Amino acid sequence: MKYPAHWESDVLTAEGVRVHLRPITPDDADRLTRFHATLSPRTVYLRYFAAMTHLSERALVRLTEVDYRYRVALIVLLADEIIAVGRYEGAAGSPEAEVAFVVADAYQGHGLGSVLLDHLAAAALECGISQFTAVVLANNRRMIGVFTDAGYQVSRHYEGAEVRLRFEIADSPRTIAVRASRATHSARLAAAHPDAPAE
Repeated sequence: MKYPAHWESDVLTAEGVRVHLRPITPDDADRLTRFHATLSPRTVYLRYFAAMTHLSERALVRLTEVDYRYRVALIVLLADEIIAVGRYEGAAGSPEAEVAFVVADAYQGHGLGSVLLDHLAAAALECGISQFTAVVLANNRRMIGVFTDAGYQVSRHYEGAEVRLRFEIADSPRTIAVRASRATHSARLAAAHPDAPAE
């Protein structure tokens, strides 16, 4: 599948900072390396469940070469540098994909996980995927909150220190209401920061 340019979007963080969201490409390998180097050991562990001081060449290829259908990754850019990544991975013929996020420490709690989830869900529905799963450390309340606060009906299955979440991503009255509330908030921020630069 060719690069889906229509997935690109300028969005606002919860504080009104304008950032650019777009699908990842192989040309982002260096950006991804720099992004990973900024992450704290805790953030890396919460994402990968292991210490990972650097990304190998093999990992970079896997993380940046996607098919924009069953394997999708979206990045959030500020001043042309990555500050957040969201991705899903599924398999041909399956309606289910596993979703995951990592956000730079300085931008955690700024709504980027929620923005990425909304855009990933829209992309997945376009590609015939109807359900997301996620494996999260049970003590990672912030990430669990990203899914539950989006309005999805999330089931949880605990497996030791991990919890597997599963939810349908089709619109429901609750998800529509959540997005409408966020859109209202973003409109207010945009009005309050009309000169916010597009990065």
